[in-house]
Amino acid sequence: MKNNCNFALLFQRYVGKSLYKIQFGGLPVGIHDYEFEIKDAFFKNIENSEVTKANIIIEAKLTKQNNLLQLDFEINGTVQVECDRCLKDFDIPINSSEHLVIKHGNLSESTDDILVIPEGMDEFSLEHYLYEYIVLALPVRKVPCEMNKKLFQCDEETLSKLSKLIVSEDKEEEKNENNPLWEQLNKIKYNKN
Repeated sequence: MKNNCNFALLFQRYVGKSLYKIQFGGLPVGIHDYEFEIKDAFFKNIENSEVTKANIIIEAKLTKQNNLLQLDFEINGTVQVECDRCLKDFDIPINSSEHLVIKHGNLSESTDDILVIPEGMDEFSLEHYLYEYIVLALPVRKVPCEMNKKLFQCDEETLSKLSKLIVSEDKEEEKNENNPLWEQLNKIKYNKN
């Protein structure tokens, strides 16, 4: 059984259901496949989102057992990020796998590996988890030209402006260090007697 998000999107518009909810209450025990298409609109509802533009396909395999659910996610696509060096926007490819276990019970028993939901709950919104998995798939240091110099090139104009600012800041610091008024404070700062 493959649930297509395009159909789900149309269904959401007419019925008001969330596009990223899985209703597992009526599902039989076994494996169920879902596919989620993540585009720019997904990030508009997330406050202070690091990501605003993306083109991602997430395939989710739900394994339903009598007393728990296991979700395995395969995340593939591109996310637009700002280069940490030149501030130019780039589409960085992401590939990631994630695993989530959901069971009914006492909410305080939740851990990093197991999410516990209240008894009787028969649907679950994945929106928050999908967002977290996308952000976790991003590299910590976003300098695409270091990953692939042929495909990504930094904005030389911006780099030139930034290097001028850095030189100006260095000159200002040097000027302050040579100022006799700061000499006593520098001695304290560096524990010089």
